[in-house]
Amino acid sequence: MTTMANFRLRSKVKNKSKYPLMMRFSLLSVSLVLASSLSVSAAVPEWQRAFPGHSYAAIELIATMPSLAVIIFLLLSGWIAKQLSPKKTVILGLIISGLFGILPLIVTNYYLMLLSRFGFGVGLGLINGLAVSLIGTFFAGNEKNILMGIRSGFEMFGDAVCAYIAGALLVDYGWHSSFLVYGLAFPVAILFYLYVPEPTTPTSTPTAVKKERRRRLNPDVLFWTILLAVYQITYVGATVRLAEFIEDSKIGSVQQAAMIISIAPFFGLMGGIIFGRALQYLRKYLLPLAIIASGVSQIIVSFAHSFFTAALGMFLVTMLDTIVVSYILNIATEISEPQNLNVVTSILLIGSNCGIFLAPVALGSVNNLFNTNSPGLSFLISGIGLLLIGGIGIYDLRFIGHRIFRD
Repeated sequence: MTTMANFRLRSKVKNKSKYPLMMRFSLLSVSLVLASSLSVSAAVPEWQRAFPGHSYAAIELIATMPSLAVIIFLLLSGWIAKQLSPKKTVILGLIISGLFGILPLIVTNYYLMLLSRFGFGVGLGLINGLAVSLIGTFFAGNEKNILMGIRSGFEMFGDAVCAYIAGALLVDYGWHSSFLVYGLAFPVAILFYLYVPEPTTPTSTPTAVKKERRRRLNPDVLFWTILLAVYQITYVGATVRLAEFIEDSKIGSVQQAAMIISIAPFFGLMGGIIFGRALQYLRKYLLPLAIIASGVSQIIVSFAHSFFTAALGMFLVTMLDTIVVSYILNIATEISEPQNLNVVTSILLIGSNCGIFLAPVALGSVNNLFNTNSPGLSFLISGIGLLLIGGIGIYDLRFIGHRIFRD
């Protein structure tokens, strides 16, 4: 009896030491870089003045261009990970994103700016899917749910740190210097190399089971991918148009907008922290309620007549974005077999990055439709759209048997 108790005790100790704190921190720290592509978005008005021959939508593409590369290399990252190993792929992605991220320090041409931002996105594309799926590979159950929420919080914390430093550099030294923040990728690569082991390859299921699983999952994966893309259009639209909105409404300056953008991700971190507990209590209702709350927050910004109100609305939008994205990415582990997790996660992230990249185009089309350049209209239309989506979700859960927001 004593021998068995000692064996169980040794097993528990062994399991605890299998993934120590530094391993978890190093794995999560990869996400510090993922959301940083928009950290320099407070400089959009400065880019407009630096490149006067281009439309505002074209200037906004500087902020969202990394997402185009992410889309392409998310598709290639699985193959690359098989050739190099997941760990080496993450390290390579971090090095590439760091090198191309700081390149705009010396770039003065619009098209070279786009090229450097594309290269930055190549690095992000290599690590984006693995940053999420490796959590599902190493962890399971409630621990996985909690770490998924914390991972999204890490994204927001990294965005916050980068946005704060980028904003300070923007004010003191000009927009070129703000790109120094992407040097963060280098110490993260070192941590990942030192503390994160290579994951074991999950065993395959029989071919017939795999085919049946793929057949059943396709509609669900497509639904969640489209929903994530649409949602990201509204969130990224709010982020890249905030500085213009504040200037246009005469309620603040670009520097004050940079302050909001740098503080907002801390609210995103808060959203990541409460995600696991909120999911336990609200379950299926968490997503539609968060989408509705995000719509209300966007409308608050659109009608803001003071800097404080605009800041409050943006803080709520950012916090709710973490909850919505965490929920949808968490779905990936529920609708896929372990060997398909990377693929499903990559598909979802492709949808997310499609939304990010297309945000300037979509919002520019809205302005053209209504024949106005008012940035406040983007917040209003986004808010109304989110209220409709969230309302459909509630109706689905309550009255038609969970047929739309299903997993």
